[in-house]
Amino acid sequence: MICYINRSTVDYDVRLNKYVQACKETGTPYFVIGWDRMLNTKYVDENEHQLKVYCPYAQGKKLIPAIRWFFFTWYYLIKNFHKYKVIHACNMENALFSLPFKLLGKKIVFDIYDSQVIKLERKIAPKVDCLILPAEKRLEQIGVNKNSLKCFMEIENVPTFNTSLKPVEGLKREKIYLSYVGVFQKEIRGLENLVNMVLQDERFVLDIAGVGDDLDSMIQNAATKCERVHYHGKVQYSEALKIMNNSDFIVALYYPYSSNHVYASPNKSYESLFLSTPIITSKGTLVGDKVAHMNTGYIVDDTLEGLHNLFANVETEEFKCEYLVKCNNCAAQWKNVYADYKNKTLEGEYINYMRDLGKF
Repeated sequence: MICYINRSTVDYDVRLNKYVQACKETGTPYFVIGWDRMLNTKYVDENEHQLKVYCPYAQGKKLIPAIRWFFFTWYYLIKNFHKYKVIHACNMENALFSLPFKLLGKKIVFDIYDSQVIKLERKIAPKVDCLILPAEKRLEQIGVNKNSLKCFMEIENVPTFNTSLKPVEGLKREKIYLSYVGVFQKEIRGLENLVNMVLQDERFVLDIAGVGDDLDSMIQNAATKCERVHYHGKVQYSEALKIMNNSDFIVALYYPYSSNHVYASPNKSYESLFLSTPIITSKGTLVGDKVAHMNTGYIVDDTLEGLHNLFANVETEEFKCEYLVKCNNCAAQWKNVYADYKNKTLEGEYINYMRDLGKF
């Protein structure tokens, strides 16, 4: 049996949900130790034990909730000690909680979503039985040599799509349609520059959805004074896909002010491929490098001018021909590389390895 530990829930955490679904599809026994931090879980997995303590994600380092999480985790690890063989710990603090159980014969899998304290991650990685990252390139970020690891697995953040959408034929409308769906963060997501460009240039329509970082009011004000800015608030994933599918470009800027942005592996890069819609992203990032390699989008400077420069020649036939090439590259990359990722990697390589590791 696999024990998953995550300071979130199966309902909220997309990556954790995919692991759980892979277990269900393959009949692999598992249980989850999770934390309902917003006290708003709509769905509780039948094998999930949830800590019900309010602690918004921005306040994750508060001491008392963190202590309660530690004791809650250990309680279920001890209570179920004879049931599980493998602990799959999501992120550093949960790997730290789990390490003592390695001395008691349990196998530890360390899955780094976002790097937090790199020095600690670097020390923990060679000690666990397997390190998982969403991109092998991120070994550079934490400064770990692959040869020093007992096992390494790359499991990309490829979403599981339960829908089929007919792509809009891009650049065929009177306006240029842009979309952004995701977390709002000041300065580092380029949202201020994106909104300002649309307000200044009547060629654009922006559909934007999400919440966070007190940017909601700025977006709402822009939508109030400009009919070309459509603010959708927080939306379900199915609606998010429809918003992006209706656009000519998916905006996913990750200004590289932190190493987490440089090495980010976001859903949007795969949604762009699935929807055959070119992505606009940042130079000097892992996403930007992949987009350049696959020719599936555009890489811009992290400035308002960088966005303006991208669209300087958008009306020309040369731009439109190149745009069509990128759309076709998106579709081909999804079909040839990622369409079967769930079956091949999660339900195949990952589950087979976990069963072999735990001998169950």
